[in-house]
Amino acid sequence: MANKLFGVLLRFREGRVALMADIESIFYQVRVSPSNHDVMRFLWWPGGNMNVEPQVYRMCVHVFGGCWSPSCCNFALQRTAEDNQGNFKESTNITVRSNFYVDDCLKAVSTEEEAIELYSELKKLLSKGGFKLTKWITNSVKVLSHIPQDDRAKAVKDIDFHPEVLPVERALGVYWDVNEDSFGYKVNLKTKPLTSVKSVLMDILLCPFTD
Repeated sequence: MANKLFGVLLRFREGRVALMADIESIFYQVRVSPSNHDVMRFLWWPGGNMNVEPQVYRMCVHVFGGCWSPSCCNFALQRTAEDNQGNFKESTNITVRSNFYVDDCLKAVSTEEEAIELYSELKKLLSKGGFKLTKWITNSVKVLSHIPQDDRAKAVKDIDFHPEVLPVERALGVYWDVNEDSFGYKVNLKTKPLTSVKSVLMDILLCPFTD
């Protein structure tokens, strides 16, 4: 069963050092059962030439937009943690079970040392299931310095490791100010003219469906 979005966000506030990462192309890492391949049929024109007969193809992995895809991929993710339970720290397995929302990982720990170790353990654990954790970002410059550039989020690939340059990132529908370690929202309020009784009556009377 998938984690609740609100629960993942709340657990993201439990520790002083926060980390966020993303599983690269998660749906394409999980195969569809061969017995269900025919359900995934689609037509395609060879070479993009629509003047010829289309060919029938079948998707062998899960697709974006499939209502079943998040649940199937979540099962594969949880199974990866279960199958490797004895090879990694319990805290790492708990992270997989409790701190993922589909492909997004949001985790907070108490110390920078814990965060550095968790980064390493999570990558190794998920690789056992064919998953690659990428787009890492953290509110700790020290932790970030231990993460290779290729693994970091685009906004922090080339930073000069001064805390004041840490960006604002999207995190499950809210904005995470990484430097301040706080959540925020962007709201665009559309200004509307004051409504009077006269304008309301005019709208009704001018409506083509008004008798």
